[in-house]
Amino acid sequence: MKRIYPCFPLIIVLFAAILTYANHFHNSFHFDDSHTIENNLSIRRLQNIPSFFTDATTMSTLPSNQSYRPLLTTSTAIDFYLGGKPSPDPYMFHITNFILFSLIGILLYAFLIFFLNQAQQHALNKWVAVITTGWFLLHAANAETVNYIIARSDIMSTLFIIAAFICYVYSAICRKYYLYLVPVLLGLLSKEQAVMFIPLFLLYKLLFEQNLPVNSWWKGRKQVINVVFKNLVPVTVTVIVFLFVRHMTSSTWTPGGANKWQYILTQPFVIFHYCYNFLFPVNLVADTDWTVINSYSDDRVIAGTLFVLVLVMLIIKTSVKTTTRPIAFGIAWFLLALAPTSLLPFAEVLNDHRTFFPYIGLFLACAALAQQTLPALMQTQYPARKWVALAACMLALTLHAFATRERNKVWATEESLWKENTVKAPGNGRGWMNYGVALMSKGDFHTAEYCFIKTTQLWPYYSRAYTNLGIVKQYSNAPAEAEAYFKKAISLDNRVPSTYGLYARFLTMQGRFSDADVLISQGLALSPHDEVLLKTKEANTAALVQSTHTSANKAPAQPAHAKTPEDYINISLKAYNNGNYLQCIEAAQEALKLHPGYDIAYNNICAAYNRLKQYDKAIEAANQGLRFNNNNIYLKGNLAEAYKLKNQ
Repeated sequence: MKRIYPCFPLIIVLFAAILTYANHFHNSFHFDDSHTIENNLSIRRLQNIPSFFTDATTMSTLPSNQSYRPLLTTSTAIDFYLGGKPSPDPYMFHITNFILFSLIGILLYAFLIFFLNQAQQHALNKWVAVITTGWFLLHAANAETVNYIIARSDIMSTLFIIAAFICYVYSAICRKYYLYLVPVLLGLLSKEQAVMFIPLFLLYKLLFEQNLPVNSWWKGRKQVINVVFKNLVPVTVTVIVFLFVRHMTSSTWTPGGANKWQYILTQPFVIFHYCYNFLFPVNLVADTDWTVINSYSDDRVIAGTLFVLVLVMLIIKTSVKTTTRPIAFGIAWFLLALAPTSLLPFAEVLNDHRTFFPYIGLFLACAALAQQTLPALMQTQYPARKWVALAACMLALTLHAFATRERNKVWATEESLWKENTVKAPGNGRGWMNYGVALMSKGDFHTAEYCFIKTTQLWPYYSRAYTNLGIVKQYSNAPAEAEAYFKKAISLDNRVPSTYGLYARFLTMQGRFSDADVLISQGLALSPHDEVLLKTKEANTAALVQSTHTSANKAPAQPAHAKTPEDYINISLKAYNNGNYLQCIEAAQEALKLHPGYDIAYNNICAAYNRLKQYDKAIEAANQGLRFNNNNIYLKGNLAEAYKLKNQ
């Protein structure tokens, strides 16, 4: 293995990254984190790790998102275990994401050094590599991926692809025994995009080992074919594992896109948008409101296509000379890395966190371009130039660090993230809905209802908006309207497990236990690991037992044989159903003595204090319970009710 000497400036850059991201470690879960981490009971036991490699449904409680990524799921299970709390806490997950991100920075430095040396041996190559690595670590666009916990799949797969290149170019042993394929296979078990290592690897072989520029490929096609045949082992192994991953992916998984050709038609302009964000990341947003372009003659299609053609011509032009060949490789990396999300129609036309892997190529291209400007900057007759250039680099890094810290603030809570989304992407119905959910959790039902109605106006067939309208009406004492909304949600999309759970919860509170049980069974058939459904089933069963054994006119006495927290919870529930709210609180407090942190006990206390109109005590109890289980939907509902009643 060739030595890669660490340098003090690289350590400084890593330290700067730590300072920049210091305000993000306690940021909330967001977006797909809910069904992959928060409500996914599969990750809460390390004993389940073997099942991650045999069952793709353990990756998510949402059937349409159940892709086969066992290494990713294993990492989240380990994070949950290390967190040491009864429900997932974002802190440990953010720690892991940042460690992986920092490792990419270290490997990227070695990656850049190698390719810069391929172009030209220069004493300042390490400085170009350090500054470019700092740019990568502080780049505001990368904050979209680092803050979005389940986007770890992009971080892990990118890490393994770069590691594969590092192993190949620096280690003769890895080349001889194909050990560089190990990171590739690990990447495929993290996210399918790792398969793009093969075209990138073959491109590297042609440009740098065969010294064959792109404009000579047709003339030297025998040489191109020979390169492919000589590398059948890595190609075959990678393709086989990729096909295995696709085979293991759940049949319920879907990319979510509709019209394939309109989606592809839109992508050239999306690529232009990504390049603009790379240079000026001022329009970053969690969930864009872009839609597919329908017409071939649309100005955006023409402009985007011309832009991509310019990039292709740059690849051809810069691949001719050895000194500029890393620029060609970097631009080609960018386009090839975008191929999976550009050709497969996803529900979202673009996402700013999709660029994490592709941007590696642009960082390489920019580093190689900077290397070519060094001779002019280092001319002795113009000594001020190098200091101006250095000052410009430091200013750019400082601005990126500031912008990244600002993005971290936006990602801090669900409310801050989705409030910004409604401003930057007002045409996105999901953004309005998620903002409404955040407001509803605070008890602001009026504004939340406005947000949900706004969603239905933008996206009239989006089922989750009607589910949330049902919850609003449930806590607004309008049960008939609530049920109508729940039914409409299921009629629009009967594949969303949480809708069944929330509708069943409503029915349980209405005393319709049998109807609730039917819905719970339907939901669990879709997603057997969904915490919302399992908690609802537990509550519905307990309520059914109480209704069977409790007389409506007689307060239950505490039996002498009550020995477990569950015994006291049953006593507490019976007391609540009979209107004996003080006894309900007392029994729940007894349960807490036996089981400190028992969120169900806090839920009963909160609900009882709501009935007693002691809303401050209800809010205090709910907040205590949510410290131990932030996913308890009953606590969140009772807390929201407490805020609403208090503010009336």
